[in-house]
Amino acid sequence: MKPKLFYTAPNAKCGDIIPKYIDGKYQLFYLKHWLDRDAPDFVPGWHRMESKDLVHMGPETPIHVNGGTGDIVRHNGQWHLFACIFPEGKQYVTHYISKDGSLDNWEYQEADTFGPDGEIYHCSDWRDPRIVYREELGEYWMFLAARANRPHSQTGCVGLCVSKDLKTWEYREPIYFPERFNGACECPDVFRMGDWYYLVFSSYTNLFGTYYVKCHVGETQWQIPKNHRLDARAFYAAKTAGHDMERYICGWNPTKDENIFGFWPDKFKGRDYRTWDWGGGMVVHRLIQQPDGDLGLALPESKKALFTHSVPNSFSPVTEGWQESGGCWTAKTASSQQMLLMQQMPETCYIHVKIRSDGAHQAGVILQASEEMREGYYIYVEPEMNRLVFRSWLRMYEEGGKTFPYDIELEVPLRRPGDGVYHMEVVTEGTVGLVYVNSEAAMSFRMYDYQNRNLGLFSFGKAEFSQIEMREREYE
Repeated sequence: MKPKLFYTAPNAKCGDIIPKYIDGKYQLFYLKHWLDRDAPDFVPGWHRMESKDLVHMGPETPIHVNGGTGDIVRHNGQWHLFACIFPEGKQYVTHYISKDGSLDNWEYQEADTFGPDGEIYHCSDWRDPRIVYREELGEYWMFLAARANRPHSQTGCVGLCVSKDLKTWEYREPIYFPERFNGACECPDVFRMGDWYYLVFSSYTNLFGTYYVKCHVGETQWQIPKNHRLDARAFYAAKTAGHDMERYICGWNPTKDENIFGFWPDKFKGRDYRTWDWGGGMVVHRLIQQPDGDLGLALPESKKALFTHSVPNSFSPVTEGWQESGGCWTAKTASSQQMLLMQQMPETCYIHVKIRSDGAHQAGVILQASEEMREGYYIYVEPEMNRLVFRSWLRMYEEGGKTFPYDIELEVPLRRPGDGVYHMEVVTEGTVGLVYVNSEAAMSFRMYDYQNRNLGLFSFGKAEFSQIEMREREYE
């Protein structure tokens, strides 16, 4: 069976993913969000699968741990698992020990369950434990999604507890408390890459998404990177795993299928009008370390390698202003938008295009474009704004503008390259899509209402498009 680009199990969606790199393989624990709890194969709680390349997934195994996000760590020859529970509106960390040395059979250590102290930490939030062993101190550090006990509202933080035996925990001051978030900093993850430590977390207040901060080895102050978020709104609860200088971050791209929160508009033309759910398809980015220590996101080579069949290009200018030379198409007009229609997109495809901006205000691709370019999903760079943007067909209609009264739907900061060249890669599978630019910025998105249409290029102003390539996966 052909592996999925964005993994989902039958009759389910991926919730929070807890990836671990163990003995040369990735062990992917995750919160399975069942769509039909009456299904014959329904088993609640955490599930596990194994992968060597984060593409080909082993069979899922339910591990019978019920609760929220957590972590797995080895201590004194035994595997320990930490999760969280939410009885009667309260929140507690839970502890399990492997019964047989495997990663599938766990025994609940009820006596080790503990919550916030009510002094350093407010009693409202206490979840998503992440465990790191500090060898130089002989201590385990537990990072938690928490709220600091302060009199103001911006109390979201990453809490800290310390233990030598994984049973008794000492409360410490928050490891990160920017007094910025009116909600816990969820799914914290800490790792080292080269000469930098990184703290990753997700937030549902301020800007919804996955954030990170960095700290140079030997220093103690967390620094805010140039792009504080990893990906955009449609990527959440991300955690990392890897080895040496190779590391990946795994999160979920939400669906728009369930109306879990009851926010769908009363009147809508299609599914793209709907609001985001909790859980969806698994998204895996490769982390790239920039020279200044900031993190970039890139398409994993194992996913790119799946696209082995080239799709022949065809070009049909929709507007004037185009000039072609040796497969390179140049938008020559500075004061108008130029559009060009290409071949039909396969359901699952890889697209690459090199864009050189010559003063363009916007330049990029149109996915699932109609022949007259009225409808489609626009993905483009805005050099003047230093950002990557997603804009759907909704913005082409007055009704869409009234329903969603904001400028754009998704955006990601993007450094302006010195040579003015943007290398854009797009991968799509069904309704899910991902775009990467310059191994720096990535943006997850969804395309529900239009399929089996064409690829297009466009530029508002002067730009050059070259190395234009479309590939699809091997036929089976």
